[in-house]
Amino acid sequence: MSETTTAAPLLLPFSKSGRDVDHINVHLKPTWDAMERGPSTREPSPPSLIRLRSVQKTVRTLQLDHTASSWGFVSYIVGLLLLVVVPVCKVLFVKSQSDLPKRQLVFQPVVIVIGVSRSLVSFVFLSYAIRKHGLRGVLFLDSVAAEVAQVRKDYDTVIEFGSTMLVKLFVPAFLLYVCQLTWLYSQVDLKPLPFSIHNKVADLLIIVVFTGLSWMFQTTTYLYACVLFWKVCKLQELKMRQYYEMLTLGLDAEYYVLEYDRIIRDLGHTSHRFRHFLAFTGMISVSGALISMYEVVNTFHEQYSLCLWGELVVLTVVNLTGAWLCLRSASKIAHLHRRIVKRASFIHAERTLGMLPVSSPAMPKISEDGGEYPSKVLLERLEQYCQRQDACARRAALVNFLSTSVAGISVYGFILDRFFVHTSVGAILTTTWFILGRSLSA
Repeated sequence: MSETTTAAPLLLPFSKSGRDVDHINVHLKPTWDAMERGPSTREPSPPSLIRLRSVQKTVRTLQLDHTASSWGFVSYIVGLLLLVVVPVCKVLFVKSQSDLPKRQLVFQPVVIVIGVSRSLVSFVFLSYAIRKHGLRGVLFLDSVAAEVAQVRKDYDTVIEFGSTMLVKLFVPAFLLYVCQLTWLYSQVDLKPLPFSIHNKVADLLIIVVFTGLSWMFQTTTYLYACVLFWKVCKLQELKMRQYYEMLTLGLDAEYYVLEYDRIIRDLGHTSHRFRHFLAFTGMISVSGALISMYEVVNTFHEQYSLCLWGELVVLTVVNLTGAWLCLRSASKIAHLHRRIVKRASFIHAERTLGMLPVSSPAMPKISEDGGEYPSKVLLERLEQYCQRQDACARRAALVNFLSTSVAGISVYGFILDRFFVHTSVGAILTTTWFILGRSLSA
Protein backbone atom coordinates (compact mmCIF):
# COMPACT_ATOMS: atom_id res chain seq x y z
CA MET A 1 0.00 0.00 0.00
CA SER A 2 1.29 3.41 -0.90
CA GLU A 3 2.42 5.49 2.11
CA THR A 4 1.65 8.79 0.41
CA THR A 5 -2.12 8.23 0.24
CA THR A 6 -4.03 11.18 1.60
CA ALA A 7 -6.85 10.49 4.04
CA ALA A 8 -10.32 11.17 2.74
CA PRO A 9 -12.18 14.28 3.79
CA LEU A 10 -14.59 13.85 6.63
CA LEU A 11 -17.94 14.78 5.22
CA LEU A 12 -17.57 14.55 1.45
CA PRO A 13 -18.68 11.48 -0.52
CA PHE A 14 -16.33 9.29 -2.53
CA SER A 15 -16.55 8.46 -6.19
CA LYS A 16 -16.99 4.89 -7.37
CA SER A 17 -13.27 4.30 -7.76
CA GLY A 18 -12.02 6.56 -5.01
CA ARG A 19 -9.59 8.23 -7.43
CA ASP A 20 -10.88 11.76 -6.77
CA VAL A 21 -9.61 11.87 -3.18
CA ASP A 22 -6.45 13.77 -4.02
CA HIS A 23 -8.40 16.14 -6.24
CA ILE A 24 -10.84 16.96 -3.42
CA ASN A 25 -8.04 17.54 -0.93
CA VAL A 26 -6.19 19.79 -3.35
CA HIS A 27 -9.43 21.71 -3.92
CA LEU A 28 -10.04 22.15 -0.18
CA LYS A 29 -6.43 22.92 0.77
CA PRO A 30 -6.64 26.71 0.21
CA THR A 31 -9.82 26.88 2.30
CA TRP A 32 -8.32 24.72 5.02
CA ASP A 33 -5.07 26.70 5.11
CA ALA A 34 -7.02 29.95 5.34
CA MET A 35 -8.80 28.64 8.44
CA GLU A 36 -5.72 27.40 10.26
CA ARG A 37 -4.98 29.36 13.41
CA GLY A 38 -1.23 29.31 13.32
CA PRO A 39 0.66 32.61 13.28
CA SER A 40 2.30 31.73 9.98
CA THR A 41 -0.93 30.99 8.11
CA ARG A 42 -3.21 33.75 9.36
CA GLU A 43 -2.44 37.37 10.04
CA PRO A 44 -4.62 38.42 12.96
CA SER A 45 -5.98 41.87 12.35
CA PRO A 46 -6.56 44.04 15.43
CA PRO A 47 -10.11 45.17 16.18
CA SER A 48 -11.24 48.52 14.96
CA LEU A 49 -9.84 51.28 17.13
CA ILE A 50 -12.92 53.34 16.35
CA ARG A 51 -15.14 50.68 17.92
CA LEU A 52 -12.90 50.42 20.98
CA ARG A 53 -12.86 54.18 21.44
CA SER A 54 -16.63 54.25 21.08
CA VAL A 55 -16.98 51.71 23.89
CA GLN A 56 -14.53 53.64 26.05
CA LYS A 57 -16.47 56.84 25.44
CA THR A 58 -19.73 55.15 26.44
CA VAL A 59 -18.16 53.72 29.60
CA ARG A 60 -16.78 57.10 30.59
CA THR A 61 -20.09 58.79 29.91
CA LEU A 62 -21.77 56.32 32.26
CA GLN A 63 -18.99 56.90 34.84
CA LEU A 64 -17.98 53.25 34.76
CA ASP A 65 -14.43 53.55 33.40
CA HIS A 66 -11.84 51.87 35.62
CA THR A 67 -9.04 51.53 33.08
CA ALA A 68 -7.17 54.46 34.68
CA SER A 69 -6.80 55.45 38.33
CA SER A 70 -8.22 58.94 37.83
CA TRP A 71 -11.33 57.72 36.02
CA GLY A 72 -11.76 54.92 38.53
CA PHE A 73 -11.64 57.39 41.43
CA VAL A 74 -14.32 59.54 39.78
CA SER A 75 -16.44 56.46 39.15
CA TYR A 76 -16.25 55.39 42.79
CA ILE A 77 -17.20 58.87 44.01
CA VAL A 78 -20.18 59.05 41.65
CA GLY A 79 -21.23 55.52 42.57
CA LEU A 80 -21.01 56.28 46.30
CA LEU A 81 -23.15 59.40 45.95
CA LEU A 82 -25.80 58.05 43.58
CA LEU A 83 -25.99 54.47 44.84
CA VAL A 84 -25.70 55.02 48.58
CA VAL A 85 -25.98 58.63 49.76
CA VAL A 86 -28.93 59.79 47.67
CA PRO A 87 -31.08 56.65 48.26
CA VAL A 88 -30.44 56.83 52.02
CA CYS A 89 -31.38 60.51 52.07
CA LYS A 90 -34.51 59.72 50.08
CA VAL A 91 -35.63 57.13 52.63
CA LEU A 92 -34.93 59.47 55.55
CA PHE A 93 -36.22 62.80 54.25
CA VAL A 94 -38.67 62.24 51.37
CA LYS A 95 -41.96 61.57 53.16
CA SER A 96 -45.58 62.42 52.71
CA GLN A 97 -46.89 65.46 54.55
CA SER A 98 -50.32 63.91 55.02
CA ASP A 99 -51.04 61.82 58.11
CA LEU A 100 -53.47 59.59 56.23
CA PRO A 101 -52.16 56.03 55.83
CA LYS A 102 -53.43 55.94 52.24
CA ARG A 103 -51.08 58.80 51.31
CA GLN A 104 -47.91 57.35 52.80
CA LEU A 105 -45.06 56.25 50.53
CA VAL A 106 -45.30 52.66 51.70
CA PHE A 107 -43.49 51.10 48.71
CA GLN A 108 -40.54 53.51 48.69
CA PRO A 109 -38.24 51.51 51.06
CA VAL A 110 -38.82 48.27 49.16
CA VAL A 111 -38.15 49.91 45.80
CA ILE A 112 -34.97 51.58 47.03
CA VAL A 113 -33.55 48.43 48.64
CA ILE A 114 -34.19 46.26 45.57
CA GLY A 115 -33.02 48.87 43.06
CA VAL A 116 -29.86 49.77 44.98
CA SER A 117 -28.95 46.11 45.60
CA ARG A 118 -29.30 45.26 41.92
CA SER A 119 -27.31 48.30 40.83
CA LEU A 120 -24.56 47.75 43.42
CA VAL A 121 -24.03 44.22 42.10
CA SER A 122 -23.81 45.58 38.54
CA PHE A 123 -21.45 48.40 39.56
CA VAL A 124 -19.10 46.08 41.45
CA PHE A 125 -19.11 43.60 38.56
CA LEU A 126 -18.34 46.24 35.93
CA SER A 127 -15.65 47.96 38.00
CA TYR A 128 -13.92 44.66 38.80
CA ALA A 129 -14.13 43.30 35.24
CA ILE A 130 -12.89 46.48 33.58
CA ARG A 131 -10.11 46.97 36.12
CA LYS A 132 -8.90 43.36 35.85
CA HIS A 133 -9.35 42.60 32.14
CA GLY A 134 -9.58 46.02 30.51
CA LEU A 135 -12.05 46.87 27.79
CA ARG A 136 -10.35 44.54 25.31
CA GLY A 137 -10.52 41.64 27.72
CA VAL A 138 -14.10 42.30 28.75
CA LEU A 139 -15.19 42.33 25.11
CA PHE A 140 -12.94 39.34 24.19
CA LEU A 141 -11.30 41.42 21.46
CA ASP A 142 -8.06 39.44 21.63
CA SER A 143 -10.04 36.28 20.91
CA VAL A 144 -11.84 37.97 18.03
CA ALA A 145 -8.53 38.83 16.35
CA ALA A 146 -7.99 35.12 15.62
CA GLU A 147 -11.39 34.64 13.96
CA VAL A 148 -12.23 34.73 10.27
CA ALA A 149 -12.88 38.08 8.65
CA GLN A 150 -16.66 37.71 8.54
CA VAL A 151 -16.89 37.07 12.30
CA ARG A 152 -14.68 40.08 13.04
CA LYS A 153 -16.77 42.27 10.80
CA ASP A 154 -20.06 41.12 12.33
CA TYR A 155 -18.72 41.57 15.85
CA ASP A 156 -17.63 45.12 15.04
CA THR A 157 -21.23 45.76 14.02
CA VAL A 158 -22.44 44.28 17.31
CA ILE A 159 -20.11 46.51 19.31
CA GLU A 160 -21.23 49.55 17.35
CA PHE A 161 -24.87 48.65 17.97
CA GLY A 162 -24.29 48.28 21.73
CA SER A 163 -24.91 51.95 22.50
CA THR A 164 -28.07 51.90 20.41
CA MET A 165 -29.27 48.82 22.27
CA LEU A 166 -28.69 50.57 25.60
CA VAL A 167 -30.69 53.58 24.43
CA LYS A 168 -33.54 51.36 23.22
CA LEU A 169 -33.73 49.69 26.61
CA PHE A 170 -33.34 52.85 28.67
CA VAL A 171 -35.64 55.31 26.90
CA PRO A 172 -38.93 53.40 27.46
CA ALA A 173 -38.07 52.89 31.13
CA PHE A 174 -37.14 56.56 31.46
CA LEU A 175 -40.40 57.74 29.92
CA LEU A 176 -42.32 55.43 32.25
CA TYR A 177 -40.32 56.78 35.20
CA VAL A 178 -41.08 60.40 34.25
CA CYS A 179 -44.80 59.67 33.94
CA GLN A 180 -44.83 57.86 37.27
CA LEU A 181 -42.89 60.64 39.00
CA THR A 182 -45.18 63.32 37.61
CA TRP A 183 -48.28 61.44 38.68
CA LEU A 184 -46.90 60.70 42.16
CA TYR A 185 -45.78 64.20 43.07
CA SER A 186 -48.95 65.72 41.69
CA GLN A 187 -51.02 63.56 44.05
CA VAL A 188 -48.83 63.48 47.17
CA ASP A 189 -47.62 66.51 49.14
CA LEU A 190 -44.13 66.06 50.55
CA LYS A 191 -42.74 67.25 53.84
CA PRO A 192 -40.25 70.12 53.71
CA LEU A 193 -36.62 69.06 53.64
CA PRO A 194 -34.56 69.62 56.84
CA PHE A 195 -32.35 72.10 54.98
CA SER A 196 -35.35 73.63 53.22
CA ILE A 197 -35.68 77.30 52.38
CA HIS A 198 -39.44 76.96 52.89
CA ASN A 199 -40.12 76.88 49.19
CA LYS A 200 -42.07 73.87 47.98
CA VAL A 201 -41.00 74.33 44.38
CA ALA A 202 -37.32 74.45 45.33
CA ASP A 203 -37.68 71.39 47.58
CA LEU A 204 -39.46 69.46 44.86
CA LEU A 205 -36.85 70.49 42.31
CA ILE A 206 -34.02 69.28 44.56
CA ILE A 207 -35.77 65.96 45.17
CA VAL A 208 -36.56 65.41 41.49
CA VAL A 209 -33.04 66.27 40.29
CA PHE A 210 -31.08 64.18 42.79
CA THR A 211 -33.43 61.20 42.87
CA GLY A 212 -33.68 61.33 39.08
CA LEU A 213 -29.89 61.27 38.69
CA SER A 214 -29.68 58.41 41.16
CA TRP A 215 -32.33 56.43 39.28
CA MET A 216 -30.66 57.07 35.93
CA PHE A 217 -27.28 55.93 37.22
CA GLN A 218 -28.77 52.81 38.82
CA THR A 219 -30.71 51.90 35.68
CA THR A 220 -27.93 52.56 33.17
CA THR A 221 -25.42 50.63 35.29
CA TYR A 222 -27.65 47.57 35.40
CA LEU A 223 -28.73 47.76 31.76
CA TYR A 224 -25.18 48.35 30.51
CA ALA A 225 -24.00 45.21 32.31
CA CYS A 226 -26.82 43.33 30.58
CA VAL A 227 -25.86 44.84 27.21
CA LEU A 228 -22.24 43.86 27.80
CA PHE A 229 -23.34 40.28 28.43
CA TRP A 230 -25.44 40.45 25.26
CA LYS A 231 -22.37 41.53 23.24
CA VAL A 232 -20.23 38.67 24.50
CA CYS A 233 -23.01 36.14 23.89
CA LYS A 234 -23.43 37.57 20.41
CA LEU A 235 -19.74 36.89 19.74
CA GLN A 236 -20.11 33.26 20.80
CA GLU A 237 -23.23 33.02 18.66
CA LEU A 238 -21.36 34.33 15.61
CA LYS A 239 -18.59 31.79 16.14
CA MET A 240 -21.06 28.93 16.45
CA ARG A 241 -22.90 30.02 13.31
CA GLN A 242 -19.59 30.09 11.46
CA TYR A 243 -18.85 26.59 12.75
CA TYR A 244 -22.30 25.45 11.59
CA GLU A 245 -21.51 26.64 8.06
CA MET A 246 -18.06 25.02 8.14
CA LEU A 247 -19.56 21.57 8.69
CA THR A 248 -20.44 21.34 5.01
CA LEU A 249 -16.82 21.94 3.89
CA GLY A 250 -15.76 18.38 4.65
CA LEU A 251 -12.60 19.11 6.62
CA ASP A 252 -10.84 16.63 8.85
CA ALA A 253 -12.56 15.56 12.08
CA GLU A 254 -9.62 16.66 14.21
CA TYR A 255 -10.00 20.21 12.95
CA TYR A 256 -13.70 20.29 13.86
CA VAL A 257 -13.03 18.84 17.32
CA LEU A 258 -10.31 21.37 18.08
CA GLU A 259 -12.44 24.25 16.80
CA TYR A 260 -15.44 23.30 18.89
CA ASP A 261 -13.27 22.67 21.92
CA ARG A 262 -11.98 26.24 21.56
CA ILE A 263 -15.57 27.52 21.39
CA ILE A 264 -16.47 25.57 24.53
CA ARG A 265 -13.46 27.02 26.36
CA ASP A 266 -14.54 30.55 25.42
CA LEU A 267 -18.04 29.77 26.67
CA GLY A 268 -16.50 28.59 29.93
CA HIS A 269 -14.58 31.87 30.27
CA THR A 270 -17.77 33.81 29.60
CA SER A 271 -19.71 31.82 32.18
CA HIS A 272 -16.99 32.22 34.78
CA ARG A 273 -16.76 35.96 34.18
CA PHE A 274 -20.50 36.68 34.34
CA ARG A 275 -21.75 34.00 36.75
CA HIS A 276 -21.76 36.19 39.87
CA PHE A 277 -23.56 39.00 38.07
CA LEU A 278 -26.19 36.68 36.61
CA ALA A 279 -26.73 34.78 39.85
CA PHE A 280 -27.04 37.77 42.18
CA THR A 281 -29.09 39.99 39.88
CA GLY A 282 -31.37 37.05 39.12
CA MET A 283 -31.96 36.34 42.79
CA ILE A 284 -32.53 40.02 43.52
CA SER A 285 -35.00 40.37 40.65
CA VAL A 286 -37.00 37.27 41.62
CA SER A 287 -36.97 38.14 45.32
CA GLY A 288 -37.90 41.72 44.53
CA ALA A 289 -40.86 40.61 42.42
CA LEU A 290 -42.17 38.33 45.16
CA ILE A 291 -41.64 40.92 47.90
CA SER A 292 -43.31 43.61 45.81
CA MET A 293 -46.28 41.36 45.19
CA TYR A 294 -46.53 40.57 48.88
CA GLU A 295 -46.51 44.28 49.73
CA VAL A 296 -49.17 45.01 47.12
CA VAL A 297 -51.41 42.26 48.48
CA ASN A 298 -50.95 43.46 52.05
CA THR A 299 -51.94 47.00 51.13
CA PHE A 300 -54.71 45.95 48.75
CA HIS A 301 -57.41 46.01 51.42
CA GLU A 302 -56.22 49.45 52.60
CA GLN A 303 -57.16 50.90 49.20
CA TYR A 304 -53.96 52.87 48.68
CA SER A 305 -53.80 55.29 45.80
CA LEU A 306 -52.70 53.76 42.51
CA CYS A 307 -50.05 56.44 42.07
CA LEU A 308 -48.08 54.83 44.91
CA TRP A 309 -47.77 51.60 42.92
CA GLY A 310 -45.95 53.32 40.06
CA GLU A 311 -42.54 52.86 41.67
CA LEU A 312 -43.04 49.11 41.79
CA VAL A 313 -44.13 49.06 38.16
CA VAL A 314 -41.03 50.94 37.00
CA LEU A 315 -38.75 48.71 39.08
CA THR A 316 -40.36 45.55 37.72
CA VAL A 317 -40.12 46.76 34.12
CA VAL A 318 -36.39 47.49 34.44
CA ASN A 319 -35.72 44.15 36.13
CA LEU A 320 -37.66 42.20 33.51
CA THR A 321 -35.95 44.08 30.67
CA GLY A 322 -32.47 43.16 31.86
CA ALA A 323 -33.41 39.59 32.74
CA TRP A 324 -35.10 39.08 29.36
CA LEU A 325 -32.03 40.30 27.47
CA CYS A 326 -29.62 38.09 29.44
CA LEU A 327 -31.73 34.93 29.36
CA ARG A 328 -32.57 35.32 25.69
CA SER A 329 -28.90 35.78 24.76
CA ALA A 330 -27.78 32.78 26.81
CA SER A 331 -30.55 30.44 25.66
CA LYS A 332 -29.76 31.10 21.98
CA ILE A 333 -26.27 29.66 22.46
CA ALA A 334 -27.60 26.37 23.84
CA HIS A 335 -30.11 26.26 20.98
CA LEU A 336 -27.32 26.73 18.42
CA HIS A 337 -25.40 23.86 20.02
CA ARG A 338 -28.36 21.55 19.45
CA ARG A 339 -28.57 22.73 15.84
CA ILE A 340 -24.89 21.95 15.33
CA VAL A 341 -25.30 18.45 16.77
CA LYS A 342 -28.32 17.85 14.58
CA ARG A 343 -26.51 19.10 11.48
CA ALA A 344 -23.42 16.96 12.09
CA SER A 345 -25.56 13.88 12.78
CA PHE A 346 -27.55 14.42 9.59
CA ILE A 347 -24.44 14.82 7.45
CA HIS A 348 -22.87 11.73 9.02
CA ALA A 349 -26.00 9.66 8.34
CA GLU A 350 -26.35 11.03 4.82
CA ARG A 351 -22.73 10.30 3.88
CA THR A 352 -22.74 6.87 5.51
CA LEU A 353 -26.01 5.68 3.99
CA GLY A 354 -25.11 7.20 0.63
CA MET A 355 -21.95 5.14 0.20
CA LEU A 356 -21.97 2.61 -2.63
CA PRO A 357 -21.47 -1.01 -1.53
CA VAL A 358 -17.88 -2.14 -1.73
CA SER A 359 -16.81 -5.77 -2.01
CA SER A 360 -14.68 -7.14 0.79
CA PRO A 361 -10.98 -6.62 0.05
CA ALA A 362 -10.21 -10.02 1.58
CA MET A 363 -12.11 -11.79 -1.26
CA PRO A 364 -10.94 -10.33 -4.58
CA LYS A 365 -13.15 -10.83 -7.61
CA ILE A 366 -12.26 -13.28 -10.34
CA SER A 367 -11.88 -11.94 -13.85
CA GLU A 368 -13.66 -13.47 -16.86
CA ASP A 369 -10.60 -15.42 -18.03
CA GLY A 370 -10.31 -17.16 -14.67
CA GLY A 371 -7.41 -15.11 -13.32
CA GLU A 372 -7.42 -12.73 -10.37
CA TYR A 373 -7.34 -8.99 -10.66
CA PRO A 374 -3.89 -7.47 -10.85
CA SER A 375 -2.40 -6.52 -7.50
CA LYS A 376 -2.66 -2.80 -8.39
CA VAL A 377 -6.45 -3.01 -8.77
CA LEU A 378 -6.72 -4.95 -5.54
CA LEU A 379 -4.68 -2.35 -3.69
CA GLU A 380 -6.87 0.43 -5.06
CA ARG A 381 -10.02 -1.31 -3.87
CA LEU A 382 -8.45 -2.03 -0.50
CA GLU A 383 -7.39 1.60 -0.24
CA GLN A 384 -10.90 2.76 -1.10
CA TYR A 385 -12.43 0.46 1.49
CA CYS A 386 -10.06 1.61 4.25
CA GLN A 387 -10.61 5.25 3.41
CA ARG A 388 -14.36 4.86 3.66
CA GLN A 389 -14.12 3.06 6.97
CA ASP A 390 -11.73 5.67 8.31
CA ALA A 391 -13.98 8.54 7.20
CA CYS A 392 -17.01 6.88 8.77
CA ALA A 393 -15.16 6.31 12.05
CA ARG A 394 -13.98 9.92 12.11
CA ARG A 395 -17.48 11.23 11.47
CA ALA A 396 -18.85 9.00 14.22
CA ALA A 397 -16.19 10.27 16.64
CA LEU A 398 -17.06 13.88 15.81
CA VAL A 399 -20.79 13.31 16.27
CA ASN A 400 -20.14 11.56 19.57
CA PHE A 401 -17.95 14.46 20.74
CA LEU A 402 -20.57 17.05 19.82
CA SER A 403 -23.41 15.04 21.36
CA THR A 404 -21.67 14.55 24.69
CA SER A 405 -20.32 18.11 24.93
CA VAL A 406 -22.17 20.68 27.02
CA ALA A 407 -22.06 24.04 25.28
CA GLY A 408 -23.81 27.04 26.77
CA ILE A 409 -23.68 29.71 29.44
CA SER A 410 -23.73 28.05 32.85
CA VAL A 411 -24.30 29.56 36.29
CA TYR A 412 -23.01 27.29 39.04
CA GLY A 413 -23.78 24.18 36.99
CA PHE A 414 -27.12 25.30 35.58
CA ILE A 415 -27.12 25.70 31.79
CA LEU A 416 -29.17 28.73 30.75
CA ASP A 417 -31.10 27.09 27.94
CA ARG A 418 -34.75 27.34 26.98
CA PHE A 419 -35.71 24.46 29.23
CA PHE A 420 -34.20 26.26 32.22
CA VAL A 421 -35.95 29.51 31.29
CA HIS A 422 -39.35 27.86 30.84
CA THR A 423 -38.97 25.88 34.08
CA SER A 424 -37.96 29.00 36.01
CA VAL A 425 -40.86 31.02 34.67
CA GLY A 426 -43.26 28.22 35.51
CA ALA A 427 -41.92 27.97 39.06
CA ILE A 428 -42.18 31.74 39.57
CA LEU A 429 -45.74 31.84 38.25
CA THR A 430 -46.73 28.93 40.49
CA THR A 431 -45.24 30.68 43.51
CA THR A 432 -47.00 33.89 42.51
CA TRP A 433 -50.39 32.22 42.26
CA PHE A 434 -49.83 30.56 45.63
CA ILE A 435 -48.98 33.87 47.31
CA LEU A 436 -51.93 35.63 45.73
CA GLY A 437 -54.32 32.83 46.67
CA ARG A 438 -53.17 32.66 50.28
CA SER A 439 -53.04 36.43 50.74
CA LEU A 440 -56.30 37.43 49.09
CA SER A 441 -58.25 34.70 50.85
CA ALA A 442 -56.89 35.74 54.25
